[in-house]
Amino acid sequence: MNTFFCKILILTICLSAKAYERHPSPIKALVNFRIITLQDEQVQTDKIVLLRNGKILKLISEEEFDDYQLADSLVIDGHRKYLMPSFSEMHAHLQPKNPYYKRYLKDFLGYGVTRIRVMAGNKGLLTWRDSISKGLLVGPELKVAGPLIDGTPPLWGKSHDGPVTDEVSKVDSIVRMQKSQGYDLIKLYERLPEDVYFAFLKAAEKYNIRVAAHIPLKLLSEPDVKQVFNKHSPSFEHLKNFSPFVTTSEIKKIDAPDDYAYYGTELCKDPDASKVKDLVREIKANNIWICPTSVLWKNSSSKERIEKIMNTESFQRLDNGMKKWWLSTKDSAEGNVPMDELSNVFLEEMARQKVKLLAGTDFPNPFLIPGLSLHQEMQNLVKHGFSNLEALRAATIYPAQYLQEIYGTYYFTTGMEANFVILKKNPLKDIENTLTIEKVIFKGQFYYPETLLEN
Repeated sequence: MNTFFCKILILTICLSAKAYERHPSPIKALVNFRIITLQDEQVQTDKIVLLRNGKILKLISEEEFDDYQLADSLVIDGHRKYLMPSFSEMHAHLQPKNPYYKRYLKDFLGYGVTRIRVMAGNKGLLTWRDSISKGLLVGPELKVAGPLIDGTPPLWGKSHDGPVTDEVSKVDSIVRMQKSQGYDLIKLYERLPEDVYFAFLKAAEKYNIRVAAHIPLKLLSEPDVKQVFNKHSPSFEHLKNFSPFVTTSEIKKIDAPDDYAYYGTELCKDPDASKVKDLVREIKANNIWICPTSVLWKNSSSKERIEKIMNTESFQRLDNGMKKWWLSTKDSAEGNVPMDELSNVFLEEMARQKVKLLAGTDFPNPFLIPGLSLHQEMQNLVKHGFSNLEALRAATIYPAQYLQEIYGTYYFTTGMEANFVILKKNPLKDIENTLTIEKVIFKGQFYYPETLLEN
C-alpha cells in the first residue's frame, strides 16, 4: 500500500511539473519607451523590452513583437517616457534595530534605488536582506558587508561591534566566519596594523569574498602608492586617507587619538597636482574601484547648502532623532571643507582620466537624505567633469560590473533583473532629470514614488 501511494505521489509531482512547463509565467512587454541602455549616449525608440518572472527576457524590435500575442493587461505603454536601469547606492549604513529604517528603505526605493551596498553588517541586516528577497519586506536588494573589522584601539571606541585584531594568526578565521555567515563582502578599517591589513586582503582572495576598506593609518606616515594601489587593492571608500599620498607637506607620524583630524583635515589642504595625477593613473591602470561619496563632504561643509537641505520636504520626513543629530553638527560645517576641496581635485582628475567610479553617499551621516543624496552625488560628479553618461553609469552599470553581474556596458540582456526607473525627462541631457521619476520597476513589479514616500 505504501509503495502504491509513493508511485502515485511521484506521478502527481511529475505531471504538475510538466503542467507548469506548459504554462510558464506570462510575458510582459514594455512598449513605446525611449530606452536609455547606457551602452552609449543614444536613446533607442524602436525597441520593446520583454519581461518574465521579474527578469529581462529579451530586447526586440517592433517588427519582432508582431509575432507575440499578449493580453492588453500585459502590454505597458510608456507614452514616450524614458526607461533606464535603476540606481545602486554603493555606500550606506542601515540599522535594523531602529524602527524608522524600514521607512527609509521605501524612501530609497521611491528615489529609484533598487540596490544598497550596506557597509557594516549584522545578523539583523542579513534577515532584512533575505526578507526583501522573499518579498516579505519592501525595500531595495541589500548587499551586506560583515561587521566592521578594526585594530586596537578601534576608531569608534566602545561603539565598535565587530572583530578587533592586531594578529595575523586570527585573520583567516575571521574572513572564513564572515563568509560562512553569508556576508557579501568584508569591511576593513583604519586602525588595522599593516601586516594584518594585507593578510586580510590575501585571505579574502583565498575565500573569494570582496573587500571594501579605508586605508590603514599605519600605511600613511611613509606612504607608498604602489604598495597600497595595485591589482590586489580593495574598493576604497570616501577618498579617505588619500591625502598623505598627494600632499606637499612633510608628513609626521601621528597616532591615535589625533590621527583623524591630521589625515582628514590638515594634509588635505595642499594637494600636489602631479601627485594626484600619478595616483589616479595607478587607480585606473589597476582597475581599482573607488566609491568617493563626494556628497558626504559637499552636503556637510556648507552652511548655505545645509540650510537648503533643511528646507526640503524630504528633511522634514526624517525622524526627530536623525534631525537632532544632523542639526547638532551644523556649526562645525567648516571642518569638512578641506576634505570637500580635496575630493573635488580628485574627481576632476578622475574625470580627465576617465576612471570608473561607484556612486555612494554614506547615509545616514548628516544631511544625506536617503535616496535623494545619491542623485546629488551624480550631480556632483557632473559638476566636476564627468559626463552625464559616466555619472549615470556610476550608479547603474559600474555597480553591476563590480558585483560581476555584467562584464560590459550593456544592461538589457537576458536574465538580468528587471530593475528600471521610468523618467519624464532625459538625464543624458540634464543630470537633474534623474529626479523626474514617474515609476520604479523592481524585479518586474511597479512602484509609485508618491506611494512609497508616504509617511
